[in-house]
Amino acid sequence: MNHPKLLITGHRGLVGQVLWHGLKDTFELYGVDLHEDASKENLFQANIANPDEVDAVFKQISQLSHVVHLAGDPRADADWESVWVNNIAGTKNVYEAAKTCGIKRVVFASSNHVTGAYEGLPPSLHTRPTPIVIRPEDPIRPDGFYGVSKAAGEAIARMYYELYGIESVCLRIGTVLKDDDPTRNPRHESTWLSHRDLIQLVKKCLLADVKFAVYYGVSNNRRRFWNISNAEAEIGYRPESDASRNS
Repeated sequence: MNHPKLLITGHRGLVGQVLWHGLKDTFELYGVDLHEDASKENLFQANIANPDEVDAVFKQISQLSHVVHLAGDPRADADWESVWVNNIAGTKNVYEAAKTCGIKRVVFASSNHVTGAYEGLPPSLHTRPTPIVIRPEDPIRPDGFYGVSKAAGEAIARMYYELYGIESVCLRIGTVLKDDDPTRNPRHESTWLSHRDLIQLVKKCLLADVKFAVYYGVSNNRRRFWNISNAEAEIGYRPESDASRNS
């Protein structure tokens, strides 16, 4: 059986590595990263901010149909110069290559920082004890330039869907931890996205019959304050993990 071909940008990062191991039985995987041994099969080295390098990678993978776009500056406190080049221009470069190569669907790694200011602003960010329940349709309220760059990425995704028909799911990802243990930080009791829920969510975003959507990526935490009802209804997302049960 031939699996659909999936390219993961930024596959060497934490989320990329979790997905690499979790999706290998469903997709034929390819990876691209800024620092990569390009001699390894199915792996490419490229700077996502360079449109020619991105385009060259896409064109080397025949019949590529799906992309998970993770690459960029992941720092919540990243400066404007970095997010402009790596996140905003980089995301545009990925979508432009997707258009050129006829990609069916992109899952874009957005961030909860698109609406982070509902939890306050620096220096009091993330100090409110009980934030309101935040829905995907609520107005964006970025808490910094990183959040702005991810909001711009969602806008790019929407434009390429409207103009060129590239299907997209934008995931406002919560807290993914290397050790998958949410007990060390009180906020993680609300924001944790476990490895198994991350894999389930991305797999369903890649395969479900949706054209464009914005979902929060969070586990079934009792204290979560992001609404995931649209992901539950539209793609059948059923998170299994609860940070409260890990404490």
